[in-house]
Amino acid sequence: MKELAKRISAFFRPLMNSFPVRLLQMHAKHNPFLLLYWFILFSIVGGNFGRGLGIPYLFLDPVYLDKVGWWGFMILGITLCGFAMAYNITSYILDSFRFPFLGTLRRPFTHFCLNNALLPVAFLVFHVVKIYQFQTEVELRSAGEALIGIGGLLFGYLAMLTLLLAYFMSTNRDVFMQLARRRRRKKKRTTAQRRNAFRKLRKLKRTKQPVEYYLQLNFRPASTKSYRENYDRLAILRVFMQNQRNAILIQSLIFMVIILLGIFQKSAAFQIPAAASGVLFLTVLVMLTGAFSLWFRAWVGLAVIGVVLGSSLILSLGWFSYEYPAYGINYNTERPAYTVASVRENASQQNIEESRQHMLKVLDNWRAKFGEENPKMVLVAVSGGGQRAALWSLNVLQHADSILNEQLLDNTFLVTGASGGLFGAAYYRDLYMHKEDRNHPDRLKELGTEVLNPIMFTLLVNDLLFKVRDFEYGGFHYKRERGYEFEQRIKSNLNNLLDHPLSYYRTPEVKGEIPLLMVSPTITNDGRTLYISPQPTAFFNLGLNQDQSKVQGVDFRSLLKDQNPDSLRFLTALRMSATFPYITPSISLPTTPPVQIADAGISDNYGISNAMIFLHVFEEWILENTSQVVLLAIRDSEKDGEISTGESSNILEKFFSPIQGVLRSWDQIQTIENEQQFSLVKGHYGDHLERVDFAYIASTGAEEAARASLNWRLTESEKRNIIKAIHNQVNRASLARLDSLMQEKP
Repeated sequence: MKELAKRISAFFRPLMNSFPVRLLQMHAKHNPFLLLYWFILFSIVGGNFGRGLGIPYLFLDPVYLDKVGWWGFMILGITLCGFAMAYNITSYILDSFRFPFLGTLRRPFTHFCLNNALLPVAFLVFHVVKIYQFQTEVELRSAGEALIGIGGLLFGYLAMLTLLLAYFMSTNRDVFMQLARRRRRKKKRTTAQRRNAFRKLRKLKRTKQPVEYYLQLNFRPASTKSYRENYDRLAILRVFMQNQRNAILIQSLIFMVIILLGIFQKSAAFQIPAAASGVLFLTVLVMLTGAFSLWFRAWVGLAVIGVVLGSSLILSLGWFSYEYPAYGINYNTERPAYTVASVRENASQQNIEESRQHMLKVLDNWRAKFGEENPKMVLVAVSGGGQRAALWSLNVLQHADSILNEQLLDNTFLVTGASGGLFGAAYYRDLYMHKEDRNHPDRLKELGTEVLNPIMFTLLVNDLLFKVRDFEYGGFHYKRERGYEFEQRIKSNLNNLLDHPLSYYRTPEVKGEIPLLMVSPTITNDGRTLYISPQPTAFFNLGLNQDQSKVQGVDFRSLLKDQNPDSLRFLTALRMSATFPYITPSISLPTTPPVQIADAGISDNYGISNAMIFLHVFEEWILENTSQVVLLAIRDSEKDGEISTGESSNILEKFFSPIQGVLRSWDQIQTIENEQQFSLVKGHYGDHLERVDFAYIASTGAEEAARASLNWRLTESEKRNIIKAIHNQVNRASLARLDSLMQEKP
């Protein structure tokens, strides 16, 4: 038995003492952050991180210039190689001195990269396999098309690798050159230089790692025995120092490239795939954390804590803070107070009654379109959910309008909702308003066009560094940031529709020519709802309770009456309702203290609550002047989804399970609250109020990612899944019921 153990040990000993394995052991011991970044990439591509947000699809199906193809994959390959080289450079700068034999080799950095390639090569192979599987099994592309994309990825990777290695091979010195330089400069060496050199040599001796074998550039293993004690240690040390200087120069060049990209960010050609921007961000993190480790070594933990505390102090003092503005609003005038007193004043009985009387006139104008017979009134409530909800809402509205002979919006008085769903409904309303062919299939294609690339690119090259470029809107100047790029991308995708000031819609709404559309983001300061409309909306402020017990909302135009509220860009209003962390930044309004805006979905993701408030406030008029009210509720999820088991598979999930449980159930919490509100109002209306529900239910197929992700970039398979969902049994029944209700005579 002992003999067998010895043989096994003898077999594995060379492997465990080989340079590639020693490097991995060294990373785990001294630089675990390097392994963490690789773990993140493996988790993303493997679908274990961010699947619900569609993050893996950014790496498996990169979009460039609105197409998935060779160029997008090539750019992603370039950035992945840059990340791998940043990993190698950082490793070399931090720990190459631990392996003195390396300094005796010709082209030491190239040897280091080759032996440090276990993780980069493993990830590249893993990534290629996942791309092929996704492209052929999910996107249903041919094997040839998948291989073209993979070819682009490998071409970009190898081209970048060749360029960088060629630079290092031509500039890095080896020990032979150092020995020659030493002989020429020996007489010039000072006592201080000698003392410093011997101090570093002693450190090298204490920290060196035993290595028996390494991989040569011809991919053959070789022993390190012949290099031990053969060369001047001072010359070897200088090899490392010179190579480190070269590596730091490359890191500086990478930073310069990112800054230069920011200068040309307006050009679509420079707006690289979102995944490539993410990889560049990870590359910067690798270099920054490597620099911290180099500067502080054993004190790096305390240094990080100090940086975090210092940054918090700086931000708390407001030295480098930036208020993301609402475009069109005047931030240069005296700011109104946002206090409990001002909120109550906003919801004063006078304001509520004035807004109510104004809305009654709008209702009368809408009613006048239908002649003597009381019409059916339709209220549309759409849910949030990024581009998924936008596409689904538009899809439902097109089919509902088609079965009603394009009369749906004639009967629709009010549209409420949140986030992406409101973008889809607003686009459909604009098409109706401008008498465009709103039911053409191209409308879905336009709304489904990728939005994420310019946002992520701007976040990397602009928002994380310095916002240096300005633009003008409504007579005011603002900084260009990712919120602006988001709006510009939406504007471009939708043929310049929706790009109007808020006041543009006032007259058509008042005349009853188009439905009213209520934008209702959440105020994070106190949880109230901000009601944005070209019409007075104070009647919403008290919700279903009209006893002044709690003010639940704030009229935007009344709050900012001296800040040009009518000039607010409508695209900005929609973005305020769709504030998604890190993607669309939270807007600050010019009040004291500043009102901070969050996604409308926080308070009501389905728009039901606001629709019920409207029905409650105008109950008397509606019962008298309509034959029936039909609430068209468009959800991007099932009302009765599967119940979570609550089980956690690992320690991290167990730790975060209480938080995850709340987040998972938040959708159902809102649904239950909406049902209670609907039942309350239904009790007053009886048969005069009916409801038709549409839900995006993902088709069950072989696709692993059948349900579309919560993102502003959808794959082709996700788009197909959303469009197909209108034809499932549940939604077909809803279409039939809507048709029956609208055709039914009172």
